[in-house]
Amino acid sequence: MRTNEIVHINGRYKKIDCDLIDQCHVCIRLKTGKDIRRVEVVYNDPYIRYEGSNGLVWPNYVVDMERTGETFDSYYFSVVLPCESHRLKYYFKIYDDYECLQFSESGFTKNYRDDDLSMFFIPYITESNIFKESKWVGNVVWYQIMPTRFNKNLRGVIDKLDYLKELGINGLYLNPIYYAHSYHKYDVIDYMQVDPELGTEKDFKELCDKAHDLGMKVMLDISFTHCSDENEMFKDAIEKRKKSEYWPMFKIEEDKQGHLRYEMFGMIRSMPKFETENFKTADYFINKVVKKWMELGVDAWRLDVANEISDGMLLRLNNYIHNYKEETYIVGEIWHNATEWISNNALDGVTNYAVSRAILAFVCDPNHDIWKYRSSIDELMHAYTLKQLKSSMPLLDSHDTPRIRNICQNDKDKVKLCLLLLLTFYGTPSIYYGTERYMEGGSDPDNRRPTNWHEPKESYEDIYYMTQLLIKLRKEHPVLANEGNIEWIHHNELLIMKRANENETLYIVVNTKEYTLNTTLPMQNEFVNIINNDTIYPNIEIQRLGFMILKPIYN
Repeated sequence: MRTNEIVHINGRYKKIDCDLIDQCHVCIRLKTGKDIRRVEVVYNDPYIRYEGSNGLVWPNYVVDMERTGETFDSYYFSVVLPCESHRLKYYFKIYDDYECLQFSESGFTKNYRDDDLSMFFIPYITESNIFKESKWVGNVVWYQIMPTRFNKNLRGVIDKLDYLKELGINGLYLNPIYYAHSYHKYDVIDYMQVDPELGTEKDFKELCDKAHDLGMKVMLDISFTHCSDENEMFKDAIEKRKKSEYWPMFKIEEDKQGHLRYEMFGMIRSMPKFETENFKTADYFINKVVKKWMELGVDAWRLDVANEISDGMLLRLNNYIHNYKEETYIVGEIWHNATEWISNNALDGVTNYAVSRAILAFVCDPNHDIWKYRSSIDELMHAYTLKQLKSSMPLLDSHDTPRIRNICQNDKDKVKLCLLLLLTFYGTPSIYYGTERYMEGGSDPDNRRPTNWHEPKESYEDIYYMTQLLIKLRKEHPVLANEGNIEWIHHNELLIMKRANENETLYIVVNTKEYTLNTTLPMQNEFVNIINNDTIYPNIEIQRLGFMILKPIYN
């Protein structure tokens, strides 16, 4: 048995391998090599004992774990265990073709009595241990807007609210609107002021009010890690040095010769870095900046470069924001694995770039490798808990990436397929402004072109209607979003994903070939394709990179 490939991290049940569903249920996960054929978990309350012929005995339950994922070199096993007393101890019995080993905190053992093992423990589950999902965020499809590029200013955004409502959008994600020199507004001069180029505080309040009247949430983008070197606090710190009340708020050092050196965002000298470990920094942002904009109607926050904010500041932000308005959402921009940041003490979710990487690699690869895509998604789904995935923000492109049209090399079939895979996955997805209008743009800053509102409709209407339809289906069929399980159905030429719950079953079927395919579905039902309401039989013809969402017809 290849024991070096077997991984389970208990970590005081705050790791993804011990996913607390509620106070009485926990999902246990195990990663193994592909030599493993079966895994059992042995479990019970740690304090239960009865008197046996050889002394005290720990009674236990044994249950098979389900294989819930597969990558090129690994299997994932999962099981949901009851723990009515809010506590648990457990170990694994792992089988390959030749032997059975026990796996516990004692390591790998063979034929040990239960009480001789040092078990894995879940000591006691309190309510505060359980990650709390927002009640509304999973129903939102966000639309990312860079106001200067979308429709010039805040009044221009107000003018397009009905357009966005018709598209199906129910969340506005606004890039920074604070006073700054640049068009992108990430180099903030004054966090307390709307940039005059964008309008006034009154305009922003009107935008929030009208969005709320249309059933839309408003998310504001903000950087707590850096500002402009024209920011008055930074200028004061540079001028007065250690005598400045703002000196501790920045990462500035003064050497023995009196020379100043300060840290910056990336390598951009005009963007000095805040010291987020300092109490004054957190106090300024929380009790002045965040408070002001929430009073004006902000429902959610997107934290720029969230992985560079100190844990202490994140905790204070989380407490303040959720105490101010319980149903608020905090999403952090983090590009790498970020499971450690998603918790009741930090972020509600993160920008799920792992989804975009998996989708784009699959769609843009000439071979459209089914196995590689499934492997990527399985790995992602076992790198986070299900609650964390449902609370995060998947996306295809943004102001930091080339546009999806350019990534797909002006291939509309590929763009539509990307939209399908995004809008039928877990989370609270984000659409970059103009995606529905088939906007083009390369790397930054070309991806931030102004929207052409006079472009002829025939150049983009098929992309628009597909975006609108997929958003509509996501809302009408929650099983396509956050209320359905994901199961892969094997087929050599089709990617088939089953989304199911107790109320509904749907099959997402994708032709992975660069040509029209005549083939047979492995599911022997009649179906209705809810994309166009056609009746579908097992023998199908499906266009190049085409897709269907099939609902079984039960006679």
